[in-house]
Amino acid sequence: MKYICIVLIFLTSFNLLSQVKVVKGKVTDKMDNPLPGASIVVQGTTIGASADFNGLYTIKAKKGDVLVASYLGYKNATIIVDDLNSYNFVLTEDASQLDEIVVTGYTKEKKSDISGAITVVKVDELSEEAGPNILTNLQGRVPGIQINSGGTPGGNDSQIIIRGLTTVNSGSSPLWVIDGVQTFNPSSLNPEEIESIQVLKDGASTALYGTSAANGVIVVTTKKGKSGTSQFNLKSEATINFLRDDIKLLNAQQWADVYYQARKNDGITGDFNVLIDNGSGYDIPTYLDPQNLIRSSDTNWVDAIISNSVSYNTDFNYRYGNEKLQVFTGFNYARDNGIQNHTYYERYNLRLNTSYKFWNDKITIGENFLYSNFNEVKANEFENAILQNPLIPVYTETGTYTFPTIQDKPNSVANLWANRKNIQYNQRFLGNVYGNIEILEGLNFNTKLNFDYNIYNFDTRPEPFVQMNDIPSTFQNIDVDAIENTSLRTVFTNLLSYEKAFNKHRFTALLGVEFTREDSDFLTERIRGVDITQYPSYIVRADSEQQTIINQIEYRKQSQFASLKYIFDDKYILSGSIRRDGSSRFGPEYKFGIFPSASLAWNVDKEQFLVDSEKISSFKLRASWGVNGNDLIGDYRYLSAFIDNTVGNVIEFADYDIDGDGEGTLNGIIQARQANPNIRWEETTQINFGLDLGFFNNKLTFSGDVFDKRTNDLILQPIALGINGESTPPLINAGEVSNKGYEFVLGYQDNIDNEFKYGVNFNFASYKNNVESLDTDNNFLLNNAISITRKGSPIASFYGLIADGIFRTPEEVAVHANQPGKALGTIRYRDLNNDGQITNDDRTIIGNPHPDFVYGVNLTASYKGFDFSAYFDGKHGHDLYNTQRTLGDFTYFSFNFSQNTLDAWSPSNANSNIPALSTNNSNNQLQPSSYFVEDGSYLRLKTITLGYSLPDKFSKRIGLDNVRFYFVGQNLFDITSFTGFDYEVSGLSAAGIGIAGYGIPHTKTITFGLTTRF
Repeated sequence: MKYICIVLIFLTSFNLLSQVKVVKGKVTDKMDNPLPGASIVVQGTTIGASADFNGLYTIKAKKGDVLVASYLGYKNATIIVDDLNSYNFVLTEDASQLDEIVVTGYTKEKKSDISGAITVVKVDELSEEAGPNILTNLQGRVPGIQINSGGTPGGNDSQIIIRGLTTVNSGSSPLWVIDGVQTFNPSSLNPEEIESIQVLKDGASTALYGTSAANGVIVVTTKKGKSGTSQFNLKSEATINFLRDDIKLLNAQQWADVYYQARKNDGITGDFNVLIDNGSGYDIPTYLDPQNLIRSSDTNWVDAIISNSVSYNTDFNYRYGNEKLQVFTGFNYARDNGIQNHTYYERYNLRLNTSYKFWNDKITIGENFLYSNFNEVKANEFENAILQNPLIPVYTETGTYTFPTIQDKPNSVANLWANRKNIQYNQRFLGNVYGNIEILEGLNFNTKLNFDYNIYNFDTRPEPFVQMNDIPSTFQNIDVDAIENTSLRTVFTNLLSYEKAFNKHRFTALLGVEFTREDSDFLTERIRGVDITQYPSYIVRADSEQQTIINQIEYRKQSQFASLKYIFDDKYILSGSIRRDGSSRFGPEYKFGIFPSASLAWNVDKEQFLVDSEKISSFKLRASWGVNGNDLIGDYRYLSAFIDNTVGNVIEFADYDIDGDGEGTLNGIIQARQANPNIRWEETTQINFGLDLGFFNNKLTFSGDVFDKRTNDLILQPIALGINGESTPPLINAGEVSNKGYEFVLGYQDNIDNEFKYGVNFNFASYKNNVESLDTDNNFLLNNAISITRKGSPIASFYGLIADGIFRTPEEVAVHANQPGKALGTIRYRDLNNDGQITNDDRTIIGNPHPDFVYGVNLTASYKGFDFSAYFDGKHGHDLYNTQRTLGDFTYFSFNFSQNTLDAWSPSNANSNIPALSTNNSNNQLQPSSYFVEDGSYLRLKTITLGYSLPDKFSKRIGLDNVRFYFVGQNLFDITSFTGFDYEVSGLSAAGIGIAGYGIPHTKTITFGLTTRF
């Protein structure tokens, strides 16, 4: 019995020793400032916790366990658990870790070692934005970047340029490097998966990417596993969408009065269509059709096609890590319903990032993988809705859709309904597999296979609707396309890197070879002549024509590159690189290009005279030079192209005139494009000087750059001459464009009593775009009917006549130059060449779509569990060409008009700047002129955020950690003088920059969300 008691006492004691208990405490620095987010782990296990906003933590441990606390920039601290239940950590700064590690593409560098113009984006600020698109979240937050987004759900119509527009006919988008995968399409990237973003802007920083880097490089690193962590994270939010800017149109009676006055001004009397002239205006009849189906209405067609909606975004991820294995996996669901009925964007994302070390940590293997399934229904009925006559109702008396009357605009509501099932299906597999081996100390070999595989499917068949009690006959004979496109881009990268440090010297060398392959297959099965009135079945008509259209494209690029960096005493930095690219997009003699770079920097704060300064905490001078290329010109452009005109009569009036009588009757093969085997790279050379400063322990920071960016051998599409026939002239190299400017970021952050924290950040960028030369036959290029690119002016400047006011008196009309159609109340055009005639020779530059400067201001504050931020952004000094006024201000058609027409010129309203109402365009007032050019400057409150984090003791009760509720408002306030319905124009390329058409308008949103972890 005695022995049994001894055994029981021993077992009880052992159980008490091994009993797990709850341990609490706080993590602070030596000044007693809490370190929120500090990691606390039980050494040798995956048990871990994170400190909350006040530095408090809770973890389960047993006596004898070793707790390890860590925080970026601080030395780790350890405590052995004994009988106490509370342990506080005081961490001390580690100078070797304070320097932030920055991913610059092929390599990683300490921030103090960077000699180029690289902006490190504050990713935590991006999380304040509500939306699934990374471009709209980045908008305005990085100096030197312009991002214009449209109102399309999902934001995939956004465009981006860095430090100005450098090209006319080539691609202007920057290169995105996502975990090493090179792409020009970041649309499927989930912002919540991002760990860091670096924007490489100068020639030296981007030179290692050669022909893909002329427009800048954006390097994105997604989240990875973290040693000592096993943590789930959840973010869920709902967003209410509203139309941001009111679209002001005429109501039915206003339209009738305006159109009556227009006809009266032209001397036209009597009834119009179904409207009855009563001698002082139009009487609107009860019905607009003889069958009495279309009752006269007062329809706001914009209101008819839009609705407030709710969008959703949910992100759930898991992060795990130990000394060998690191895992990050996440799922994201996003649906943006926008404001236009029956359109949406829906995305499912699945990510898996893993890495594993073995052989004494000498070898690392891993993968980064993203699967994205995103589907969308696209449409844009805003032009039709804005121009639709308000007298027309949406529905007939029997409940079917109305037919166009009075004018020919279709029923927008019906079109959206018919298109609602036309889903565009997209799948994307993006990622890489990689391996790294440490051959010797400091010598590493890395091999990586990157892939980007896309699948696109779309069936264009709409669903027929009933109109005027019957299915329209157009649905009995339509064209149907079944589209299936695939593309696979692979980049095989092999790197050999070496790092060596001795005494005060540090060297970093890199050698690389890269092979890029892209294969695209486009398949369209087309049937011309389908009856879909028996939807979902359809009948192929006996007289139908069936086509199978196949397009296959192959793109290849091979590259070799090297870089070398030398650092002396952490003060003086010298680096250089060179890359040789060969691209299949150029002819045999011009496939290869060489792109060098050089840069230097001086960490002045490391000098003896500043090392102990209490005011200046950081001070760096930078200078760089580099050359990049641009091969975004499409494939096979150095070759001639031919079209088989027997298939569908692709080019009208191009049949062979065998008999010589002026009319062709036989189809055949025709040349569509002429060849130029001597086409070569556009080369962008950039010089950059930079300055980085920090004061008072970096509470006040400044970073600024000035740059001169010049693109030579512009790839241009000359104006086609009539003697070329149907064949377009070949691309040529001719001309130079420059972008000179400066940019800076100024920030300040501080705290009061370690509880109230606040900060302000201001970024500013300015550039001047100019075409230095343009060596074409005409020395200019008309980008469209509105814009021109010519020497001495910015790319895509607005071009036309100068509208010099309104003719207000008969004397003004009499003495003015010969201007056909001039009359009282019409636009007076300026006779620039003083030849007494208003002709095309009087056209000139009438507007500049490039802004004088772009800026953003971010205000932040937090107190205990509350946090607040407000972000403003704006553009100033750029012009917009408001094409909405071409049909809105003039009554030449029986569409609806803008409210400007209520203030049109008349003898009793002689001071008006709106032309007199008329149905006759005798003065040619729709031609491009400065009448349509407006100041596009704006300031807006882009994002305002208010959040509250529950006290740790409350969240722990429900098994959660860091529970935060938040409210986000977007686009709630703006200031602009632009009269169009949307001051933010999506186009940024030479073909559309600054032209305000009938795009999908932007929304203002209110978001409610929750984040937590466990």
